[in-house]
Amino acid sequence: MAFAALFLPAAALAVAAALSGGADLAGVDVGRHIVAVAAWLALAVLAGVWLAAGRGLVEFAPGITTAVAPLRLRMDAVVVLFQVAVLVPAALLLTFQRRSSREAAIAALAAGAALVSLEGGSLLWTAIGLGVCISLMLIHLHQEEQRGSGQFWLVQTTAWLLLVWTAVLLDAAGGTSVYGAIPVTALRLPAFTVMTVAAVLCSGVLPWRSWVSEVWTRRRLEAGTMAVAVIVPIGFYLLVRGYGMGAGQWPASQANVTVAAIGAAAALGSAVRAQAAATRRDFLAEAVPLGSGLTLLALGLGTPLGLVAALTGVLALSIVAGLAPLVPADRGPLALLAIAVPVGAPPTLVFGAWLLTVQAALEAGVLTAFLALAGAAAWLLGLAAATRAIRLPDTPVGAASEGSRIGSLVASAAAVGAGVALTLVISLLAIPGAAEVMPPAPVQGAGGGGVSQAAILGAGALGVSTASGGWSPALLAAPLVLLALAALAAAHMFRRRSARTSSSEAPLPSRVVELEPPPAPLFAPPLAPVSDRALGWLRTLRIPAQYRSLFRPALMERAVTQSRPWLWAAVAVVLTIAVTR
Repeated sequence: MAFAALFLPAAALAVAAALSGGADLAGVDVGRHIVAVAAWLALAVLAGVWLAAGRGLVEFAPGITTAVAPLRLRMDAVVVLFQVAVLVPAALLLTFQRRSSREAAIAALAAGAALVSLEGGSLLWTAIGLGVCISLMLIHLHQEEQRGSGQFWLVQTTAWLLLVWTAVLLDAAGGTSVYGAIPVTALRLPAFTVMTVAAVLCSGVLPWRSWVSEVWTRRRLEAGTMAVAVIVPIGFYLLVRGYGMGAGQWPASQANVTVAAIGAAAALGSAVRAQAAATRRDFLAEAVPLGSGLTLLALGLGTPLGLVAALTGVLALSIVAGLAPLVPADRGPLALLAIAVPVGAPPTLVFGAWLLTVQAALEAGVLTAFLALAGAAAWLLGLAAATRAIRLPDTPVGAASEGSRIGSLVASAAAVGAGVALTLVISLLAIPGAAEVMPPAPVQGAGGGGVSQAAILGAGALGVSTASGGWSPALLAAPLVLLALAALAAAHMFRRRSARTSSSEAPLPSRVVELEPPPAPLFAPPLAPVSDRALGWLRTLRIPAQYRSLFRPALMERAVTQSRPWLWAAVAVVLTIAVTR
C-alpha cells in the first residue's frame, strides 16, 4: 500500500510517456494530449492519496540495498507541498504548450523523475533523482534546439556534484543521509554551506542573470520553461529539509542572514533587469527569479512565520512558472492580468506570499528589517516593470511568439482563487509542511520555537495574525476582486464607445498612425556593462586543441540524443556491473 501510494503520481506520468512515445512511433500526434491528461490525473491522485492517508507520514523501506544506498522513500507534508509545486506548472505547460509526442514523452519522464526525487527518503536518493531529472531535461533541450544549454549543463552538473558531496559529508559525520535519522550534530556549517550552494545553483537564485533567465533567450520556450518548472522547486526543497536536519534551525545564525541577503539581492537584481527589459519576453524572463529571491529571503529568516511564508511563496512561484510562458502577445485585459500576477498584484497568491514575507522579515529582527525594505523595493520595481511591459514588443527578432489565452486565463484564475482562499492554502499545505521540519515545542511555553496553527492562523480561520497585528486575506481579497471586475467592465464599455465614435468618422487618407513608443526604463542596470565585458573576455579564452574534447560536453550530449537508446542502456548496464563488483 505504501509503495502504491508513493509511486502512483509518478507512475501515471511514466505510463503517459510510454503511450506518447508509442504514438510518436505510430505517427499519430496525440502524445501531448495524453501527457497533459496524465499530469492533471497525477495531481488529483496525489491529493487523493494524501487525504486517504490522513495527511500523515508514509514511508517505504523494503530493506533493499542497491550499489549506492538503501532504498528508502517517504511522503510527508513537505513532499506533498513540493510535488504540488512541480505538478501545477508541469500540468499547465504540458496542456497549453505545443510539443511533439516525443518531446511530450521526455517532459513527462522529467516531471516524474522530479516527483521521485522529492520522495527520496535520504539526501543521496534526492541527489540521484535530481541527476536523472537534469539528464532528461538536457535531452529535452537538445531535442528542441541544439544551442543554449551550455550554462544549464554546467550549473546543474555543479549543483549535483555539490549535493552528492553533501550526502557524503553527512554520511561520514553522522553515519547516514536519511532525513529522519541524521544526527543534529552532523549538519555542521561546512556541510550546510556546500548544500546551500548546491540549492542556490539548482534554483538559479543569484543576483545576476542565471540559467532560469537564460532559457528565455532560446527561439522556442517549451523545453527551457519546463526545466524551470520541475527543477527550481528542488533547490528550495533542500533548504527546507535543512531545517529538519537541524531540529528546526540551521547550524548558525550567520547562515540565515547570508541566505536571506542572497535572496534579497537576487530579487532586487531581477527587478532592476525587469524594469529595463527591451521586450516583453525579457520582462517575463525575470518573473521566476523575482519570486525566487523573495522566497529565499523568507526561507532564510529562520522563524515560523518566515518558513510558512517561504512555503507559500514556493506555491506562488509554481503558478508563476506555469503562467509566464503562456502570457498572450496582445495588449488586452487578459494580457494585463497575466502580466500583473507574477509581480504580486493583489489579490493573488503571489501577493499574499510576498506580503507575509515582508511582514515576517520586519518582525524577525533589525537586520532582516533592512532586507525587508530591499524586498519591498524589488516588489515595487516589479510592479513598475509590469506597467511598462504591457507596451513592449512581444518577442525579439527571430524568436517564435509563444502564448496561450486559455492557458493564461486558467493560470491567472488559479492565482486569484488561491489568493482569495489564502488562509485555506496556508492551513492545508504551508503550516503542516513547516511543522514537519520545525515542530512546535512539546511543552507549552518551552522556548516559543516551532510552527503551530494557532500561532499563525487567527480565530475563525479567516485571517493571518502575528505580533504586529492582523490581516484577513479573505476579507481583503473579495472587495479587490469586485473592484477589479468593475474596472475591467468600465474599460470595456469605454473602449466599445470609443470604437463606435471612431468608426462613424471618415478617416483621413493622408493620416499616418504612429505607434506610441514604450516608456523608458527608470534606470539602466548599473553592472550590466561589467558583466558583458567579463563574458566577452571569457569567450576569447581558448583551450589547446589536444584537450578540447575533454571540455566539450556538447559532443557527449549530441551523441546521447542522436544515437540509439539501446547503446546507452548497454553502457549503463556495463558500468553498473563494473561498479558493483
